[in-house]
This record gives sequence, C-alpha cells and structure tokens, in this order.
Amino acid sequence: MSSLPESVLFRIAVRFQNEIILTCPVDTGRLRNSLVVKTTSKGLMLTMVEYGKHVEWGTFRQRPNPFIRTVIYAKLGKIITEEINRYYKN
Repeated sequence: MSSLPESVLFRIAVRFQNEIILTCPVDTGRLRNSLVVKTTSKGLMLTMVEYGKHVEWGTFRQRPNPFIRTVIYAKLGKIITEEINRYYKN
C-alpha cells in the first residue's frame, strides 16, 4: 500500500476510521472517541485507548467484540478498491 499516492492513502484512512467508529461498541464513548487511523510510510496505523484491544480480542472475563476485524473483513477491501479506482478515473 505504501506505493499509493498520499492523497489516496489519506482518503482510505478517513473512510476506514469512519467505519470503525460506526461499528465500535459504546459504553462511555471513550473508546470510540480515541480511534484514529493515520497514514505512515508503510500503510495505515490505528491507535486507540489501551483497553480497546481487550474489547476487540476479549479477556478471560469478557467475550471478544471484534469491531475492527469486522470492518477489515467486510469493508476495507471495498474502500481500497473504490479509492484506487477514483484516483485512476481522475
């Protein structure tokens, strides 16, 4: 992904972040408000509060709630394809 123009990566990051925010479980809103997807020289990087990984993967006391993986599997491929097609059509 790093060979894509920065503008395409940025649009992918924004759309990916928006989808994760929409699927994020909400109790206090702290996790949802902490979600940020950034572009790096190697692709995309997601940051969030520390306990977000426990929500995603679960613990011995809490079942997993895979909101990030759901977006990756269900929507990220489509987002990437649409943004690449958009870039080459312009």
